[in-house]
This record gives sequence, C-alpha cells and structure tokens, in this order.
Amino acid sequence: MTDNIFVNRFKKKTNDELEAISFNEDVYTNEARLTALNILKSRDVNTDAINSIHSNLTADAERITKEKRVAAASITSNASSNTKAKLKALPELYSKTLILAISILFSPLFGSVLLMFNFKNTGLKKAKNQVIIFTISYIFIVVLISLLQLNSNLALIINAIGAFILTEYFWNTYLGKSIEYKKRSWAKPVLIILAITIPLTYFVLKSSGAI
Repeated sequence: MTDNIFVNRFKKKTNDELEAISFNEDVYTNEARLTALNILKSRDVNTDAINSIHSNLTADAERITKEKRVAAASITSNASSNTKAKLKALPELYSKTLILAISILFSPLFGSVLLMFNFKNTGLKKAKNQVIIFTISYIFIVVLISLLQLNSNLALIINAIGAFILTEYFWNTYLGKSIEYKKRSWAKPVLIILAITIPLTYFVLKSSGAI
C-alpha cells in the first residue's frame, strides 16, 4: 500500500467508515477514496461494489500518473532542445581573458587578430575596421620606440595598455560585458603565436650577438 497523508488517519477507522469514505465522491478526493479501499481490501473486505470502485479509481490513478510522467518528460525534452538550440546559436569566440593574456605576454598585435576574428564572427564590420586602425597605430608606436631606443620597459607598458584597450574598450563597447558565447580553443592560436615568436626571438638575439 502506497503511503500518503490519509493512510495513518484511515487505519484507525472501522470498515463501515471506510466504505462510507469510498463511496462519497462529493466529499473525498479520489486519492482518499482509493486509500480507504486499499485498507478495506487489506482487511479482506471484497464486495463487488468495492472491487468495481477500486478498479476504476486505480485505473484513473495510473492514467494520471502516466500523464504526469509524459508531461514531465516533454518538459525535460523541450528544455534540453531549447538549451541545445541556444548553445548552437551562440557565436564561437576567443575569450576576453585569452585576448588579454596574449596581448600582455606576447603582443597586442596577436590580441587584435583574435578580437578581429570575434568581430568577424558576430558581423561587426565597423568594430573590426576600428581594431585594424588601432593595430596600425600600435605598430607605429612600437617602431617609434625601437628607433628612439627608449627604455624596453616602456614596450611592456605599451603592451599592457594595448591589451586593456582591446578588452575593456573594444570588447565591452561592441560585444558587451555580458555577451553569451561558446569559447573557442586557445590551443591553436597559442601554438601559432609560439611558432612565430620563438624563431623571431632567436633571430633577433642572434643578430644582436646576445647568443
């Protein structure tokens, strides 16, 4: 017998009281009536009327349970489908953190390329063009620092400034701080950057006689 709020209350009742409950559909819910019938049957009270009502109420209870399960499964399926559709619709972008880290550790030039890829993926042509202008300006500043042979620490400061401009200005202005997106893997761009910077660094050091 399935436990519910009526079981303990009805167990103390007499058979006549339980029969009265079983037949009184105007006052008692189907769950209460079925509980009373189950207790009667457990006491070996099996009249035709009791068996008939018990069969009908059991069938109704099973139907309602089945309908609830189908509805719950449908809700779960719809929620899963909506989640998958939402994920499928989200743009694949290089993360803000990745762009910031690469810009500081390597160069804002590489961060600019990743950010331009993001803008291309989201159809932000104007933003992409502005990043190109920023990149040209950055190259000019770096070349100027190199020609004037200024303190090398200045280049690191310029990198940090460039990184924050890319992420805090361009990203926040055009993509927004709370944009939802799927993160693209960081592995490929990092490997490409290393493949470019390691030989280049070696060539510069070799040319300057440092190694």
